[in-house]
Amino acid sequence: MPQLDPAVFLPQIFWLIVVFAALYIFIARNAAPKIADVLKKRQDRIADDLTAAEQLQAKAEEARIAFEKAQADARNNAASIVLSKRDEIKADTEAALQKLSEELNAKIDEAQKRIDEAKSKALSDVRDVATDVCSEIVSQISGLNLDKKSIEKVVKAKTDAAMKGDA
Repeated sequence: MPQLDPAVFLPQIFWLIVVFAALYIFIARNAAPKIADVLKKRQDRIADDLTAAEQLQAKAEEARIAFEKAQADARNNAASIVLSKRDEIKADTEAALQKLSEELNAKIDEAQKRIDEAKSKALSDVRDVATDVCSEIVSQISGLNLDKKSIEKVVKAKTDAAMKGDA
């Protein structure tokens, strides 16, 4: 193989150095600046993107804080509306209950008056019957005709005493 012949080593090494030097100069003057420029642009873009990301993150954090504040305000507003409506409904319910209570008390008073009237009428009827029965008994047993007013007085006294004992 001719490449391994020691007689041609020196010219091969010379041309190797010349080619590598030319290649180095070409890369150093043309390719390296372009690569460096691309790397710099890439680094600048990355830095800009990081800055933009930090700004967007800050805006997102502000938006999150604003959202949480708005949400808390909405909760507080809803709670106050619920409390006011609950108080309003409670007041309406209490008013309706008071009205119903007054109506029922009026009906109870009216019913009590009717009961008292019926009781008074029944007591009066019982007194009349008792007076007639006593008058008849006295007249049958003793043959005497007593004054109706005196019999009514005795019956009234006895029924009043009996009513006081029941009460």
